Amino acid sequence: MKGTADLGTKPIGKLLWEYSLPGVVAMLVGAVYNILDRVFIGQFSGESALAGLTVAFPFMMLTFAVANLVGIGGGALIAIRFGEKDLKGASHVFGNVITSTVLIGLSVTVVGLANLSGWLRIFGADSTTLPYARDFMQIILLGTTFQFLSFALANIVRTEGLPKLSMTSQIVSVLVNLVLALILVAWLRLGVRGAATATLIGQLSGFVVVLVHYLKGRSILKPARTDWRLDWKLMGKICSIGASGFLGTFGVSVSMTFFNNSLLKFGGVPAITSMGAINSLFTLFILPIMGIQQGLQPIIGYNHGAGNPKRVRKALFLAIGASMSMATVVFLLMEVFPAFFISLFIQPGSDTMPMAVRGLRIFMLMLPFVSINLMGTAYFQSTAKAGVAIFLGMSRQFLYLIPLVLILPGMLGLTGSWMSAPAADALSVLTAIAFLWHDFRREDVRQASAIA
Repeated sequence: MKGTADLGTKPIGKLLWEYSLPGVVAMLVGAVYNILDRVFIGQFSGESALAGLTVAFPFMMLTFAVANLVGIGGGALIAIRFGEKDLKGASHVFGNVITSTVLIGLSVTVVGLANLSGWLRIFGADSTTLPYARDFMQIILLGTTFQFLSFALANIVRTEGLPKLSMTSQIVSVLVNLVLALILVAWLRLGVRGAATATLIGQLSGFVVVLVHYLKGRSILKPARTDWRLDWKLMGKICSIGASGFLGTFGVSVSMTFFNNSLLKFGGVPAITSMGAINSLFTLFILPIMGIQQGLQPIIGYNHGAGNPKRVRKALFLAIGASMSMATVVFLLMEVFPAFFISLFIQPGSDTMPMAVRGLRIFMLMLPFVSINLMGTAYFQSTAKAGVAIFLGMSRQFLYLIPLVLILPGMLGLTGSWMSAPAADALSVLTAIAFLWHDFRREDVRQASAIA
């Protein structure tokens, strides 16, 4: 338990660095791959193929939302058990997380493949983009179980005090993915099927790296045979904690469906293609910030379980400061050199280029502040305040973005479509600040009463 005990004793700044840096590095590598993957598709398969991947993105996010439900909730609950010095309880959570993840992954594969074309049409595919989106998702869905297990195990080993192992698994996954994409897409010209195959094998590779850790008995988690049997009461608690992550990612899927349909209506397939490029560049921000968020969660969870609110709050503020600094750098690069970044995906002479550049500048307006909502959600997840975490996780997409996507384009056309994203970001950030302020005040009152 030495690695986990450090979470309650080491300086917060050092801990956040140790736990976040591997995640940030892994996520940055993943962000670069995500961009290169779409660069290959845009350059070697054309704008329609890139639009097809954009349409497939909400479907991918929907499947990933299901993984978040158990992976994030289980990881947060294990961290709390460690803080309570309850290793047996943590092992029980671990067994239930793995069993449920396998069952969910297999179910998603079967349901997804059963009516794939129908699903993709719901997410905004038309006759032009459907063949590309279908070819991509047919292969991706075959690997959902490996993807879900890899995500869950990477969260858990990080909670065990092994953030570098989590980073290694993600980097291996991305590098294998990248090398195969170069071969299958750029060299053999297999298009979106090649990109999907590279992604599937990359996910399997990352899963194997983490799996070896457990198969060799290196984990401090030692589940008994009965721990693998689903405990429905425990699963309810895991899912309640992970529900915010599920709803947040599910909300991305739903809102992107509305968003894509709005873009298609007011800007046609070129607007969908533009969104493919913009979304890839946005990943440069969101994935590294998620790396800091991942590093923050075990620190908060352990210290909350150990009854140390001062360390919890300090970790949160440091994470917000670091992520806002990183986001500001990305924001400035995107605003100053938008044409350069967009040209990675779209030919400079294309008629789509001006639309994409303008869309990028509008879409990114709130970039420096979005991390407040992300870190606030992580705080409430890791302190087992499931209700607030769920509300914050879903507010940006359901409460703000979807209504704005339905209202603003009718007033401002395509500009309204682009504006709906930063407007929703601004409202969700203000919401997160209000909830954090209220929670801190309540905690201060509670402590003052305990002292008196």
